[in-house]
Amino acid sequence: MLMKLLKNWFNIQQAYFKFSPFLALYILLVFLIEPHRTILRGDESRYLDNAVSLLNGYYSPPFPNINLWSGPGYSIVLMPLMYLKLSIFYIKVLHALLQYFSLVFTYQSIRYYSSNQIATIFCLLLGFYYPSLEMIFSVYTETLAWFLISLLCLLTIKTIKIKGKGWGSMVLTAFVIAYLAMTKIIFGYVIVGMLLITLIFTCFQSYRTKAFKFSLIFFFALLFCIPWLSYTYHLTHKTFYWGNSGNMSLYTMSSPYANELGDWKTMNTLRENPNHHKFIDSLVKLYPIQQDEAFKQQAILNIKHHPAKYVQNWIANIGRLLFSYPNTGKSQSISTFYTLLPNMFVLVFILIAFVIHIGYPQKVPFELFVLLLFMLVYLFGSSLVSAYRRQFFITLPFWGIYFAYFFGNLVSVKIKDIES
Repeated sequence: MLMKLLKNWFNIQQAYFKFSPFLALYILLVFLIEPHRTILRGDESRYLDNAVSLLNGYYSPPFPNINLWSGPGYSIVLMPLMYLKLSIFYIKVLHALLQYFSLVFTYQSIRYYSSNQIATIFCLLLGFYYPSLEMIFSVYTETLAWFLISLLCLLTIKTIKIKGKGWGSMVLTAFVIAYLAMTKIIFGYVIVGMLLITLIFTCFQSYRTKAFKFSLIFFFALLFCIPWLSYTYHLTHKTFYWGNSGNMSLYTMSSPYANELGDWKTMNTLRENPNHHKFIDSLVKLYPIQQDEAFKQQAILNIKHHPAKYVQNWIANIGRLLFSYPNTGKSQSISTFYTLLPNMFVLVFILIAFVIHIGYPQKVPFELFVLLLFMLVYLFGSSLVSAYRRQFFITLPFWGIYFAYFFGNLVSVKIKDIES
């Protein structure tokens, strides 16, 4: 037993050392790229302001001027940095650390199924997946979400490998899932969906034990979200209210106009657009929660009256999710290849893995199957509203584990000599 513990400890330490060059690379890039930036871009100011609000004892302003555009998970992480009044530079260093630890966690997950060589190869590919590096330099939630998904995969695999219930491991896994929902609120709906799916699997004898374990995990995750849902109910008097950003995104996605493809637009952009000007002007005097409801109602009407156009927008949205293209009013340029080239290989790997999975479903560990469903439910939900490529990026730690399992266990390549 002692020798086994020492071996496991050595393997873990070896993983941290093995991927330390990536930590050095990421921190070097932080020093080289915008080291002194002080101007905030896009949603960055919101996350920083929310962190300051938490330090002052609240998150959203009181009703009716609520601000629940995002969950508190990322802002909670930023609180110590805001308390110390540190610059954006140190947030980037934190992101570099999170990205590095994600590689280590992914490596440890793969080692449950494949050799050291396979685990190293796929983590190297993940470490050099350059589109994700842009997340390090922005004060956005994606690096934290990437980290949480890598940790979630590792904890899930460990939990299922434990004989018996393993309550402590289950609760920790559930907490990570809940914190992921606090970081990106769409995962709150994923939790509910996965709870229902795993409960269905308990009806099948061959899956019952593990499916019940997963059902408990997702149930506990939902319990961990109750403080946030209680807080939003206190502010809005709406049950199961996760935030007020999704319906605006659904509205832009449901655009019925021929010259629009459903991509995201800001309020100012919508106001200046003749297609949306009248509707947006009607929202000016409404409070945020009323605006959110109006966006939802109009989006539903758009989809109901123009279902074919919504499907067209959805197909375009899949392209934006995977390849950041097409976008309304933007012509194709060489920058399209920035995302297209690496994700083209990722998509091919996904298709190959799916074919093998469908052909040999009994050979796939149930925990990998559940994690796959978790990611697919998330990606499908993301595709229904205006999506960005970074929403796909955060799932890469799982895909690295998924690919490594198939290419390390079920795929072999033989090269035969051909006689002339």
